[in-house]
Amino acid sequence: MATAGGVIRNCYGDWIGGFCIKLGTGSGLLAELWSILQGLQLGWRKGAQFVILESDSKLALDLIKHRSDQVHPYSTILGQIRCVLAQGWVVQLVHTYREGNRVADWLSKHSLVYHFGTYELDNPPANLDVILREDMMGISFPRQVLQDSEL
Repeated sequence: MATAGGVIRNCYGDWIGGFCIKLGTGSGLLAELWSILQGLQLGWRKGAQFVILESDSKLALDLIKHRSDQVHPYSTILGQIRCVLAQGWVVQLVHTYREGNRVADWLSKHSLVYHFGTYELDNPPANLDVILREDMMGISFPRQVLQDSEL
Protein backbone atom coordinates (compact mmCIF):
# COMPACT_ATOMS: atom_id res chain seq x y z
CA MET A 1 0.00 0.00 0.00
CA ALA A 2 1.57 3.28 -1.10
CA THR A 3 0.91 6.20 1.23
CA ALA A 4 2.30 9.69 1.62
CA GLY A 5 2.11 12.51 4.11
CA GLY A 6 3.56 15.89 4.79
CA VAL A 7 3.38 19.00 6.88
CA ILE A 8 3.73 22.73 6.24
CA ARG A 9 5.24 24.64 9.15
CA ASN A 10 6.37 28.19 9.66
CA CYS A 11 9.89 29.21 10.64
CA TYR A 12 9.06 28.55 14.32
CA GLY A 13 7.87 25.00 13.62
CA ASP A 14 4.18 25.83 14.11
CA TRP A 15 1.66 23.80 12.10
CA ILE A 16 0.30 25.63 9.04
CA GLY A 17 -1.25 22.61 7.33
CA GLY A 18 -0.72 18.97 6.58
CA PHE A 19 -1.91 16.18 4.37
CA CYS A 20 -2.28 12.42 4.09
CA ILE A 21 -2.51 10.52 0.81
CA LYS A 22 -3.62 6.94 0.37
CA LEU A 23 -2.49 6.03 -3.15
CA GLY A 24 -3.10 2.30 -3.33
CA THR A 25 -0.58 0.06 -5.03
CA GLY A 26 2.63 1.81 -6.01
CA SER A 27 6.30 2.23 -5.33
CA GLY A 28 7.94 4.14 -2.51
CA LEU A 29 9.39 6.55 -5.07
CA LEU A 30 5.96 7.32 -6.49
CA ALA A 31 4.65 7.98 -2.97
CA GLU A 32 7.58 10.35 -2.29
CA LEU A 33 6.93 12.25 -5.53
CA TRP A 34 3.22 12.58 -4.73
CA SER A 35 4.12 13.85 -1.27
CA ILE A 36 6.49 16.45 -2.72
CA LEU A 37 3.90 17.61 -5.27
CA GLN A 38 1.11 17.84 -2.70
CA GLY A 39 3.36 19.66 -0.21
CA LEU A 40 4.41 22.21 -2.82
CA GLN A 41 0.83 22.78 -3.99
CA LEU A 42 -0.38 23.20 -0.41
CA GLY A 43 2.47 25.58 0.41
CA TRP A 44 1.66 27.66 -2.67
CA ARG A 45 -2.04 27.82 -1.76
CA LYS A 46 -1.11 28.86 1.80
CA GLY A 47 0.93 31.77 0.40
CA ALA A 48 4.43 30.56 1.21
CA GLN A 49 7.15 32.61 -0.48
CA PHE A 50 10.33 31.04 0.88
CA VAL A 51 10.21 27.27 1.33
CA ILE A 52 12.60 24.61 2.52
CA LEU A 53 11.19 21.33 1.30
CA GLU A 54 12.67 18.37 3.15
CA SER A 55 12.38 14.84 1.84
CA ASP A 56 13.95 11.62 3.03
CA SER A 57 14.11 10.37 -0.56
CA LYS A 58 17.40 11.41 -2.12
CA LEU A 59 16.37 9.64 -5.33
CA ALA A 60 13.18 11.72 -5.64
CA LEU A 61 15.11 14.96 -5.04
CA ASP A 62 17.80 13.98 -7.55
CA LEU A 63 15.17 13.20 -10.21
CA ILE A 64 13.56 16.61 -9.65
CA LYS A 65 16.83 18.57 -9.61
CA HIS A 66 18.61 16.86 -12.49
CA ARG A 67 16.49 16.98 -15.57
CA SER A 68 17.11 14.10 -17.92
CA ASP A 69 16.28 13.78 -21.58
CA GLN A 70 15.47 10.13 -21.01
CA VAL A 71 11.87 9.05 -20.70
CA HIS A 72 11.15 8.20 -17.08
CA PRO A 73 8.10 6.23 -15.90
CA TYR A 74 7.26 9.13 -13.56
CA SER A 75 7.94 11.92 -16.08
CA THR A 76 4.37 13.27 -15.76
CA ILE A 77 4.53 13.88 -12.01
CA LEU A 78 8.13 15.11 -12.28
CA GLY A 79 6.92 17.66 -14.84
CA GLN A 80 4.11 18.76 -12.52
CA ILE A 81 6.58 19.23 -9.66
CA ARG A 82 8.91 21.28 -11.86
CA CYS A 83 6.00 23.50 -12.97
CA VAL A 84 5.07 24.24 -9.35
CA LEU A 85 8.73 24.95 -8.53
CA ALA A 86 8.90 27.46 -11.40
CA GLN A 87 6.19 29.69 -9.90
CA GLY A 88 7.13 33.00 -8.28
CA TRP A 89 8.69 31.75 -5.06
CA VAL A 90 11.96 30.45 -3.65
CA VAL A 91 12.09 26.72 -2.90
CA GLN A 92 15.14 24.91 -1.58
CA LEU A 93 15.07 21.11 -1.89
CA VAL A 94 16.87 19.44 1.01
CA HIS A 95 17.54 15.80 1.80
CA THR A 96 16.92 14.71 5.38
CA TYR A 97 17.02 11.31 7.00
CA ARG A 98 13.82 9.57 8.03
CA GLU A 99 14.67 10.33 11.67
CA GLY A 100 14.49 14.04 10.79
CA ASN A 101 11.19 13.58 9.00
CA ARG A 102 9.15 11.93 11.74
CA VAL A 103 6.03 14.09 11.34
CA ALA A 104 5.71 13.36 7.61
CA ASP A 105 6.43 9.69 8.24
CA TRP A 106 3.69 9.56 10.89
CA LEU A 107 1.21 11.31 8.57
CA SER A 108 2.03 8.85 5.79
CA LYS A 109 1.24 5.92 8.07
CA HIS A 110 -1.86 7.73 9.38
CA SER A 111 -3.26 7.88 5.84
CA LEU A 112 -4.14 4.19 6.19
CA VAL A 113 -7.17 5.22 8.30
CA TYR A 114 -8.63 7.09 5.31
CA HIS A 115 -10.22 5.96 2.06
CA PHE A 116 -8.16 6.34 -1.11
CA GLY A 117 -7.32 9.93 -2.02
CA THR A 118 -5.77 13.08 -0.58
CA TYR A 119 -6.85 14.62 2.72
CA GLU A 120 -5.74 18.09 3.79
CA LEU A 121 -5.48 18.64 7.52
CA ASP A 122 -6.01 22.15 8.90
CA ASN A 123 -5.04 20.91 12.37
CA PRO A 124 -2.66 18.16 13.41
CA PRO A 125 -4.24 14.86 14.45
CA ALA A 126 -4.33 14.51 18.25
CA ASN A 127 -1.88 11.60 18.36
CA LEU A 128 0.76 13.64 16.53
CA ASP A 129 1.21 16.32 19.21
CA VAL A 130 4.08 14.58 21.04
CA ILE A 131 6.14 14.15 17.84
CA LEU A 132 5.44 17.76 16.80
CA ARG A 133 6.52 19.06 20.21
CA GLU A 134 9.71 16.95 20.21
CA ASP A 135 10.51 18.11 16.71
CA MET A 136 9.99 21.78 17.60
CA MET A 137 12.29 21.35 20.64
CA GLY A 138 15.00 19.81 18.49
CA ILE A 139 14.85 16.40 20.15
CA SER A 140 16.40 13.88 17.80
CA PHE A 141 16.80 10.17 17.80
CA PRO A 142 20.12 8.79 16.58
CA ARG A 143 20.31 6.48 13.61
CA GLN A 144 21.74 3.06 14.39
CA VAL A 145 24.35 2.08 11.84
CA LEU A 146 25.74 -1.43 11.77
CA GLN A 147 29.24 -2.22 10.59
CA ASP A 148 29.73 -4.98 8.04
CA SER A 149 31.05 -7.27 10.77
CA GLU A 150 27.76 -6.86 12.69
CA LEU A 151 25.55 -7.90 9.78
